[in-house]
Amino acid sequence: MAKQPLTLNVFIHEDLSDDSRRDLYNTHFSWFTDEIQKLSGRKLSVNMFTPSEAETLSGFDYKKISAASSLDAWAEKLRSHFGSVLLQDSHTRFNKYLLLTRDNINPSTMGIAQSKGYAGISSIRSDMVPAHEAGHMFGATHEDSEILYNGWWSETIMSDDDFSPLRSNANRFSDKNRENIRNYLDKPIAQRAVPRPQDDWDDD
Repeated sequence: MAKQPLTLNVFIHEDLSDDSRRDLYNTHFSWFTDEIQKLSGRKLSVNMFTPSEAETLSGFDYKKISAASSLDAWAEKLRSHFGSVLLQDSHTRFNKYLLLTRDNINPSTMGIAQSKGYAGISSIRSDMVPAHEAGHMFGATHEDSEILYNGWWSETIMSDDDFSPLRSNANRFSDKNRENIRNYLDKPIAQRAVPRPQDDWDDD
């Protein structure tokens, strides 16, 4: 039996309205799609909505002193827009909603997402940030990130040290986080999920 496919819905904020949807996908999501599909055995569709296609969501005021408050408000905005389906694990396990922004949420936070939840916010200040926040939503953790060495050092997706310029991007999850994601996707469906926020990185 085929596994249930995955969907990552990306809402391009109006402050990225001059950026190409194709370029944003190629930079931040094409390689992430390959990684998720390879590790999970599930098809991942990344739906990228331009500001004109999602006007009620693309203008969301994400810049706040408290990143957790911004995430809570984004999650509430999504629930208001999509309804109670976002409270059902049978939907949110396989469908995620990411706001893609040009700027950080605040001077110290490039992104934040619900752990094993449906809502996330990510700037494009680093190529890896959107994948990192999506990783949280799919069950990956900072604690299980890894530095790999194959002639040079590279960081896996869930590194939480602002991605050192001395290391390259591995463009993959650690083996442990690959396992975390598989376990999350394959476990029995719960009646209701209670996600917790994960905020990321000091951008000083």
